[in-house]
Amino acid sequence: MLKPPHLAFTFLTRLPLPPVKEYGAADFGASFAYFPLAGAAIGGIAAAAAYGLMAVGADPRIAAFAALLLLTLITGALHLDGLADSADGLLSGKGPQRAMEIMKEPFTGPFGYTAIFLVLIGKFTALWLLCEQGRLAAIATALAFSRWSMIVAAYNARYPRVTGTGAAFVGTFSAGTLFIATITVLATGFWTDPKKLALFAAVAAGSALALRKFAEKRIGGVTGDILGAVNETAETLLLLLA
Repeated sequence: MLKPPHLAFTFLTRLPLPPVKEYGAADFGASFAYFPLAGAAIGGIAAAAAYGLMAVGADPRIAAFAALLLLTLITGALHLDGLADSADGLLSGKGPQRAMEIMKEPFTGPFGYTAIFLVLIGKFTALWLLCEQGRLAAIATALAFSRWSMIVAAYNARYPRVTGTGAAFVGTFSAGTLFIATITVLATGFWTDPKKLALFAAVAAGSALALRKFAEKRIGGVTGDILGAVNETAETLLLLLA
């Protein structure tokens, strides 16, 4: 199996995949090209589950909850954790070094819990509406664009720590990788109205760049937790707009 796509799915999901003994340094940055595919796959699984439940008579609210549960389980709550850590650190009012220390602490504070609560409520509301309206395919497109938003935030960004998980990803890929990812994410929404695709792209890129700018001002760069926050923010907004 090609290592970059394998790494993208292994990092972003908990789907059972055959193991790879070792990734090369270049594989981490190159894996960004496949982030939208991983997002579309996650959204597709959640949409299929919701459709199946409604096909056997389940209420749209039950289907929406099941979809949300799957989104959380498939990702291992990876991005929710990043969102909580980012909220606690960036909104702490402390200096850059202390803010990054807060983001690394093993417990979650009030800003983190509030951020998770608001995001989950927003997603459930959006999924409920999509289930009621029978527009489940939009879930896959929204999640593909939210994963693309992480690429926008990480492109040519500075990693503010000496070491960390995000160090292998942030700022380590070329414009070519960003271009491939952009073509891929647009392809996942081939059935979507061009105006809606443009809106998705604008919201995903805009929210990613806004959070990146805020993180650069507060802690001097972009970490893995910031990328998680970027994804969760974009995913929630895009599902609400879908």
